[in-house]
Amino acid sequence: MPSSSIRVLTSSDVDQVLNDLSPEIALASQSNVFKNFSSPSPSKEGEHAIIQTPHRITISSEQSTMLFMPSRAPTSDNSKATSIKIVSVPTVSDGGLPATTMVMDETTGRVKAVVNARKLTALRNACGSAIFLRLFPSPTPPTHLVLFGSGAQCLSHTILFLRLYSTIQSVTFVVRSSTPRSQSLINDLSKQFPGISIKAEVHPSCSSEGLDEVVGKGDIIVAATSSTVPLFTAQPKRDARVILIGSYKPTMHEVDQSLVESAGVVVDSIEACMREAGELIDSNLTNEDLVEIGQVLDDSRAEEYKRKVEEKANSIGGNGVVIFKSVGLGIQDVAITNIVLEQAEKMKLGHVVENYD
Repeated sequence: MPSSSIRVLTSSDVDQVLNDLSPEIALASQSNVFKNFSSPSPSKEGEHAIIQTPHRITISSEQSTMLFMPSRAPTSDNSKATSIKIVSVPTVSDGGLPATTMVMDETTGRVKAVVNARKLTALRNACGSAIFLRLFPSPTPPTHLVLFGSGAQCLSHTILFLRLYSTIQSVTFVVRSSTPRSQSLINDLSKQFPGISIKAEVHPSCSSEGLDEVVGKGDIIVAATSSTVPLFTAQPKRDARVILIGSYKPTMHEVDQSLVESAGVVVDSIEACMREAGELIDSNLTNEDLVEIGQVLDDSRAEEYKRKVEEKANSIGGNGVVIFKSVGLGIQDVAITNIVLEQAEKMKLGHVVENYD
């Protein structure tokens, strides 16, 4: 494709790529960027850092909050790529978050691709969660998956986890009310995974009758909401793994302070989480109490960091629970978008705009 042209990938194009994409390829690319992000001495090319991920820029309007996330990161073939993702969070949700990633040509400085990122945001988050589960597996294989929410994040997590863990027998979505979207989610997943018990339970608040029992059965608990109050107050079962991916503002809290303080806590970025994640900001934890997922992926110190998390999870007052808190890193978008773009080029997908510049 000429350097002055642009490849545009619609949501349908992205779907075609994802249908054939091996989960292991996606997981490997995410592991690579996490590891590079947490490297104590990020490698450079002259004065140009391979990992560059400035804090997101937020612009608000009456109708939505728009997040701009530029980043540079290594790709699967160890070359470098730069992109910017734009996500809009509507004041009143209409069933999803519009998202687009622009991929740059590092040689010319031109835009070389525009990629619909609605599903890619959810996929890269699910991959980060799956990497966490592999690094901190429960003593017994998971059988019950509990998710708070029914949007794209929960859908992507469910599909990936069911593909990776054949032991999961039951999936429960906790929703505040039954909606056409939640019903469609259950129907679609039930058709895709006919041997699994998949259901939704309505619990308007953390004190709803029966919610404690649902939480208590979860081997893996995923929270993907923008709630400003804890979604549950029950103590998860021993050695549960709790994944928090919804909150991204200091005012948001998906779990209560006591759970955070009694668990081992792994994050995608210590700096970003202590700036944005309300659950961590309001706890008595400090930066020293947190471990980045990329640190655990560092072969030279992996056991040291794992031990730190597990000792905290099993300390006095602990219940073996380990939390993964992610606010999302732009470098994740660089990695997953480039994989999709490479595959789309091979499959000759998308619309090429000739002579754009």
